[in-house]
Amino acid sequence: VDYVDFLGRSRRCMKKDLPSLLKMDQELQGKRQEPDGNTLLSEDMKRELQRQQWEKEEEAALRRPMGPIHYEDIRENEARQLGVGYFAFSRDQELRHKQRATLDMLREQTLDQRNKREQLKEKRKAALDTRLSKLRARKIKKLREAGLEEEAEKLENGEVKGAAEEPEPPRVTAASRKVEVVIQERRDTKPGVPYVREWDKGKELMFGQWEKKQEELRDERDPEFAPPSDYFLGQKKDDYYRTQNQQMPLVQGGSSSAGDVPPSAQASNSNIPDKPADTPNQEPLYQSLDDMLSYYRQVT
Repeated sequence: VDYVDFLGRSRRCMKKDLPSLLKMDQELQGKRQEPDGNTLLSEDMKRELQRQQWEKEEEAALRRPMGPIHYEDIRENEARQLGVGYFAFSRDQELRHKQRATLDMLREQTLDQRNKREQLKEKRKAALDTRLSKLRARKIKKLREAGLEEEAEKLENGEVKGAAEEPEPPRVTAASRKVEVVIQERRDTKPGVPYVREWDKGKELMFGQWEKKQEELRDERDPEFAPPSDYFLGQKKDDYYRTQNQQMPLVQGGSSSAGDVPPSAQASNSNIPDKPADTPNQEPLYQSLDDMLSYYRQVT
């Protein structure tokens, strides 16, 4: 069902809720303050109306008996909100006394309830202390029957100290923000000897020395997971260049005696190929992981 409320807004609701909503609109419309009809008054007329209101207030003050002046007498329709702790007393003296008496009675009730809560809390604490003392006495008795006099005395002394002196909670000040750094040196080991933890004493090291050679590892490797054969071509060239560099000083040192060599020997030496021939007992191309990494860096 569509309807229009008292503010002129179009609303839609169920038919069974319409009577309650219309009733609520009527109540809100009755509570709504009607605007002042004198909205077109000039400043002089507004001041005149305000002066008449002040005259009425002064006449009412003259009719009242002489007495103390309160804050409500001088507020003059003040719009300032004074908070929840402020109570607007009546300007009538008799009604004001009644309000003061009511507030004093409420204050006394609040203090009585607070005292009752504190007393109940103290009773509960005393009952708990009594119960704990009985349990502690029973425990001390069992310890003495078992022949543990020292522990029983410690427990009894701890009870007396706890009852006599209650430790105060530590106070943390905001100014103490400095952190002290304490450097401690280990004194349970000798210089030059590695430190062995308590739970590692008497144990055998699980990590032994690597004894397998690279050739054995390659024999155990599955051929399917071996690197491509193209990788070994570059390694052969690197090995050849390395051997040539090592033989260069020998060649330079023997250049002075090159004249003593017959020409036939020089010619035969010139026919020898530069690249060494492959032998069946050739060493593996990659002697270590560093050689393989160096080859990858050169290729890439």
